[in-house]
Amino acid sequence: MTLTVRAVEAAKPRHKGYKLADSVGLYLFVTPAGGKSWRANYLREGKQATRTYGRWPDVSLAEARKAHAAARDGVVPATVAVPSFETIARAWLKLKLPTLSNGKHQSQVANTLERFVFPKIGKRPIDTIHRPELVDVVQAVQLDGRVETAHRVAGRIAAVFDYAQDAGLIESHPASHLVRVLHSRKVKKPMASIAPAEAGALMRAITDYDEPVTGLGLQLLAHTFVRVGELRAMRWSEFKEDGAVWVIPAERMKLRLPHVVPLSLQAQAIVGQLRLLNAEREFVMDSPLRPGHPLSENTFLFALYRLGYRGRMTAHGFRALASTVLNEQSGFAHDVIERQLAHKETDAVRAAYNRAQYLPQRRELMQWWAQWLAAAQTSSDPRHASA
Repeated sequence: MTLTVRAVEAAKPRHKGYKLADSVGLYLFVTPAGGKSWRANYLREGKQATRTYGRWPDVSLAEARKAHAAARDGVVPATVAVPSFETIARAWLKLKLPTLSNGKHQSQVANTLERFVFPKIGKRPIDTIHRPELVDVVQAVQLDGRVETAHRVAGRIAAVFDYAQDAGLIESHPASHLVRVLHSRKVKKPMASIAPAEAGALMRAITDYDEPVTGLGLQLLAHTFVRVGELRAMRWSEFKEDGAVWVIPAERMKLRLPHVVPLSLQAQAIVGQLRLLNAEREFVMDSPLRPGHPLSENTFLFALYRLGYRGRMTAHGFRALASTVLNEQSGFAHDVIERQLAHKETDAVRAAYNRAQYLPQRRELMQWWAQWLAAAQTSSDPRHASA
C-alpha cells in the first residue's frame, strides 16, 4: 500500500525513529523530534547506503516520488543534495547559543567550530563525512596540547550530527562517542578554600585590608557567599525591603533566574559603609581606579594573595566554606541551603518556582551565618557560634 498525503501529515513522532513505506523502496522517515524526510536505501560498492530526497513539507509526496524515480533511472536530482557540515552547524548554533549562560561561552562554542572544524570538513555534505576524518580533526587539536579543547570540539561535532539526524537529514552518524579516541581530561581541582577553623584569621585579615572598597567587598562576599560576578556588578537599585534583601537579576545569574539574597544585619551594615563611599555611583563596588566601572574580575583574588592566602583561598572559596559550615553545623535543611547557594535545579519548572522558596528560613540562615562569622572572628573555636 502506498502512502497518502493525509497519512504523511498525520505521522506523529515516537520514542524511536520509524519508517512509513511508500513504493519501490521510497519511505518517509519520522524522527523522535518530529522531523520527516524522504529516503530510500540502495547499494553502493556492495554496502547499503541511504539517499535523502529532502524534508517534508519542503518536498511533497509527489516530488519525492519523482526524485526517487529519477534516482532509480540513474539521474541524481537536485533534491538529493544534503547540506554541508558548516550549513548544518550554523543552524545548530542559531538554536544553541541563546541557551548558553553568557556571551563569552557563546563565542567559545562558535569559535571552536570556526577554528578547528570548518576548515577541514565544513564544506563537505554531512552524509559524506566518515569516522576516520572526524578522528583526525579532534586528534589534531589534542596534538597541539589542547586536550580539554579537543573534548569540547568532539562534543560539538557530535551535537551537530545529532541535530542533522533529528532533522531527518541523515539516518545515523559517525560522531558518537568520539571522545574515546582522546586522552582523558585533567580532573579539575576545586577552587581553593580554607577549613572552617581558619575562618576567624581570614576575617580579621580582611577587616584590616587597606583599600576600603575591596575590603568591604570581601566582607560582603563572605557574608553573602554569592559568585564573584554576581557581587561585582551589584547596583544600588537591586536592594529591596529597605536594604534587607538583595535581588540579583536573571542575566547575572548562572542559571538565568533571579536570585534572592536576604541580608543579615551585619551584611546591611557593610552595605551602609559602602554607601558612604559610593552612594552617588551606579555600582556598589565601584572601582576607585576606574570610576563608573565595578571592581575588576581579579580584584578579590589578588587581595587574598596580598593577605597571604595564595593557593589556600579564592573568592569562590567563600561558597565552599559556607556550604561546609551550613551543612555540618547549622541544622538548616539541605534544600534551604541549596536554594541560598543558587545551585542548579534539574527540573526547570521547579527551579523557576524555587528561586524565592524557603525565604523565611533563608533569612534565618543568613543571620545564623553572619553570627558564625562574627564568632569565628573573635574566637579561636567558631564551632560555638549560635544563631
